[in-house]
Amino acid sequence: MGYETFQRLDTKNFDNLTFDSDTPSLVFFAAERCDICKELLPIVEELVTYYAGRLNVYYVDVDQYAELHKRFRLRGIPQLLLFKDYEVKHRIGGLHEREDIIEEIDKIINGE
Repeated sequence: MGYETFQRLDTKNFDNLTFDSDTPSLVFFAAERCDICKELLPIVEELVTYYAGRLNVYYVDVDQYAELHKRFRLRGIPQLLLFKDYEVKHRIGGLHEREDIIEEIDKIINGE
């Protein structure tokens, strides 16, 4: 497993796959050089299966697409941004436990 688990977003497909989707999206902003990102990676990989059909999970390599990092005013990596109803609904920065991430995602996708 690794970053190839996720569909990669770039400046051309980002808006179409996140903002214009009826399905909520989780975007993992990270870089292969980032040790904390590598620690978070297995947790985010689990979310792909856990939320299959209910949440799209994508990856943005901030080293390749720094403009997306700047666009969302991210203060570092890793960052998880949750998109629903055409807007950013929640941000999770840094390394967190799987259960904490799931709790935050569930609140948003269940409309809490």
